[in-house]
Amino acid sequence: MTQTSQENDVSILPTEKSVHQIINKQVNSLLVGEVASDLTHTSLMSILRVLKKNTGIVNIETPHFSWNIFLHGESIAFIEDKSEFLPTLSRKLKIHKAQIPQDLLRSMTLKPNSNVETYRLLGKIHAQDRKNCLIVFKEILLENLLAISLEKKFSLRWKPLTLDPQIILPIWQLQDLEKAIAKATDQWCNFNYVRHPYQVVQLLDTESSIAQVPVFKKVTNGKFRISEIADLFQQHITRTAFKLDKLAENRTVAILPLHLRSSEINDSPALDETVETRSQPKVMIVDDSPVLLKQFGNLLASWGYQLSLVNDSANATRQILLEKPDIVFMDINMPNLNGFDLIKQIRRQPSLASIPLVLVTSENTITNNFRAKWANCRFLSKPVKSDDIQEFREQVRTILQDFAAI
Repeated sequence: MTQTSQENDVSILPTEKSVHQIINKQVNSLLVGEVASDLTHTSLMSILRVLKKNTGIVNIETPHFSWNIFLHGESIAFIEDKSEFLPTLSRKLKIHKAQIPQDLLRSMTLKPNSNVETYRLLGKIHAQDRKNCLIVFKEILLENLLAISLEKKFSLRWKPLTLDPQIILPIWQLQDLEKAIAKATDQWCNFNYVRHPYQVVQLLDTESSIAQVPVFKKVTNGKFRISEIADLFQQHITRTAFKLDKLAENRTVAILPLHLRSSEINDSPALDETVETRSQPKVMIVDDSPVLLKQFGNLLASWGYQLSLVNDSANATRQILLEKPDIVFMDINMPNLNGFDLIKQIRRQPSLASIPLVLVTSENTITNNFRAKWANCRFLSKPVKSDDIQEFREQVRTILQDFAAI
């Protein structure tokens, strides 16, 4: 009886051939401009394998990013990261010392009006220095495929194109590209802090030896992607990610979470449903002290919270609006903008009027306590001596249970 049941279970599973037929049917019925939503990475790649027989543009969107994939000659000719494509191309051409005329380089500073114009420009650039452009184009392809493979949910739009004889680009087989990034994808999935090549890095420990290296300090200001840092150090992106993951483990740097796209998400019903609900509350800490950021961050991370660490109070409100943390802890005495002025700035934002704020200071005075209550904030005294640490932790726990319980 058990054997029969097992045989019946197996018989209803779709075969590889039937799965391929289903995907073919879905692709063939996909109207131009129609959105295919709620795709996994596996189903996305399956659809690409079918679509590659045509010439056209596949627009892929995730909750974080958007790409255009140019398919031609049963292969992939190019992948365009819509937010950073031209700066990335320009940077890599310079690193590989490609011999490109200045007029073409200048034209890269102007955003092309259409996908076809973009790919025609790439064809002109490629014709100037085929050897170095081949290296650059393949690097961009692989980095974009890696970034796509580390996302989880996708939507897809298909736009067929008539072959333009002026577009001459090297092409790669999708299967070969997938094999080339398979090992790197596995490595990235095993990192503890690094999750994606488009994450940015924030320096925490300004006293560490590596922080004294001017280039490293420059690229860890929360504005440079990991992929960009790898280019600037002329290092393989996975090796760079490995080193940054170790530095994050030691709390020398913080790997900041990816931001959700704003207007693109609101305008796309296909993506509204793909945004994942955070399983862990996010806590933001605003303090100009790297030591406090590191110690407080370690404590909250050990309790299972997501972290956002901000060392410049002048940028804190912008970060809060972007990241939407569940609660914000902030120091009072900070350069540029003190804690009370920061509270006023935050409360002026309608969407932040009720966000929980906690003032953390070593100045436990009646005046500061009163001002905190007046601003509808909690007040928390920093531990002055080792005997105060346990009480401090208990107070933090109580506040978190009230506003951001796990």
